[in-house]
Amino acid sequence: MRRGPAITALAALAISLTACGSTQTPPGGAAAPGGLQAKPADLSGMNNYFIANNDQMGWFVTNDEGLPLYRYDKDVPKPSKSNCEGECAKAWKPVLADKTPMATGVDPISMGVLTRPDGTKQLTIQGWPQYTFAEDKVAGDMKGQGKGGVWFVTAPNGAKITGGKAQNNSGKSSSKPSTSPSSGTAQTPQSDPPPAAPGY
Repeated sequence: MRRGPAITALAALAISLTACGSTQTPPGGAAAPGGLQAKPADLSGMNNYFIANNDQMGWFVTNDEGLPLYRYDKDVPKPSKSNCEGECAKAWKPVLADKTPMATGVDPISMGVLTRPDGTKQLTIQGWPQYTFAEDKVAGDMKGQGKGGVWFVTAPNGAKITGGKAQNNSGKSSSKPSTSPSSGTAQTPQSDPPPAAPGY
């Protein structure tokens, strides 16, 4: 019975494999602390937008700085047309979409791009041109909400938000709210979220 040499050989092989395993590095460089880490996605070729939630407004769309996006009642959604130019566009800055728009929490099918008279590309949601307000400086500001009775923060489904309720997407204002997330302290949508609630 030659078990001794066989066991010795297996033990040596195990030690050798263990030693090799401890010195290997992942492709492309040294091992990261705690194991391999995925490379972050390159989003430099996109215009990124997000959604946020607060007690007053419920869910709404923001730019990458956390500033809310607004829609203008005097614009036209079908076909998309902005009626805010000149001095208006200085206070209400068109949300540029010179790159592919991507919004976490907004149905990508609802996002589009229109070409303004000066040739710049502007983001649209459900056909409505999108803007930021010049007086909003930090995330959480909503100084443009309700201005002139025609400027309103945009809900994830493209509806305007008035009094914490998202209005329907028709060209005319409506006092009947469409389905929207319930306001409150919860950080997840309640029952009956809007069509473009978080999850896209």
